[in-house]
Amino acid sequence: MTIIQVKYFLEVCKWSSISKASGMLHVSQPTVSVSIHNLEKETGLNLFKREGKQLLLTEEGELVRSKLGPLLESFDHVNEEIRDISKNKNYIKLAIPLQIGVGLLPKILGEFKCQHPEIQLDIVESGGIDSLQMIEEGTLDLAVTNYDDHFSNDLQYMKLKENEICFCISKSNPMAFKKEISLKEASAVPLVMLNGGFFINRVIHAAWQNQRLSPHVILNTSQLHTVKNLVVHDLAATFLMKQAILPDEPIQIIPLVPKLFIHSGIVTKKGRQIYSDEKKLIEFIRRQAVGI
Repeated sequence: MTIIQVKYFLEVCKWSSISKASGMLHVSQPTVSVSIHNLEKETGLNLFKREGKQLLLTEEGELVRSKLGPLLESFDHVNEEIRDISKNKNYIKLAIPLQIGVGLLPKILGEFKCQHPEIQLDIVESGGIDSLQMIEEGTLDLAVTNYDDHFSNDLQYMKLKENEICFCISKSNPMAFKKEISLKEASAVPLVMLNGGFFINRVIHAAWQNQRLSPHVILNTSQLHTVKNLVVHDLAATFLMKQAILPDEPIQIIPLVPKLFIHSGIVTKKGRQIYSDEKKLIEFIRRQAVGI
């Protein structure tokens, strides 16, 4: 039995789903399935039973979880202590969502890495909601993300700016000439939307609900490239943060009336010590805030 097997097993226990567990672990579903199969083979126990779409623990599985859970927590704690034995630990695991990453990632991987080659960065590209959940669980050091400051009382929010949400459509579309647009008019055309892991979705869906609108959404996706590709080919429009569109992209940004905004900032776990390498990155990001 390996630590990886234990970690995968406990994640499946948590979500009662191999697909959800694999998504949270950022590995493929077959990887998790094979790991669980090998664990059952090694222990000689049936750990799960399937009911509908859920994987539920057997009695033996529940007993194994009760033994392995504390062991993994102890291992993670010791591992973190060893890694952080110096305040300048020179290792940062951070998340940057797709839209913010468009402008910020090149600066972090270029300018910041050039200034601080000794700092190792482990970057996860993830939606704001997923990022904050990982911060809360302790699997990330920090996130540069959009957020709702009521998401969790266990998180520390360092606001950078307010970001405007705009209607985005192909420059070849007849609507591209508009100087501004209402949410009702914008929501009547075919739309492609980033999925539920992004806070921008919460803002847009809340606005739809407040105005009792029935939008024409043809696709939800986690891929910003897919969203932009459909917009560029004039197959759909979307709602994105203004800075998510690069100057050379053939996408027209149209302000909404009334305007919609979303917070962006740096999020850490409340009460967790901020190490010197993280402080360097945080200060760098704050200096770049105007451009993200």
